[in-house]
Amino acid sequence: MSLNALYVDFNYYFASLEQQLRPELRGKPISVLAIMAETTCCIAASYKAKAFGIKTCTSVRDARKLYKNITL
Repeated sequence: MSLNALYVDFNYYFASLEQQLRPELRGKPISVLAIMAETTCCIAASYKAKAFGIKTCTSVRDARKLYKNITL
């Protein structure tokens, strides 16, 4: 029996999709959340947000500490 696997790294797919749909977000540090709550974490961050240290699994609270004007 052979095992087959496919690993796809979407990197910041959801953040880039939001920027594509909403041009006013392009070039800004943004992060995408599953639900809008202070207790959740980021599921995707734009390259601009990553420059501030915000990445996948960063909590909203920590993301706001790293960059207070982040768009969520």
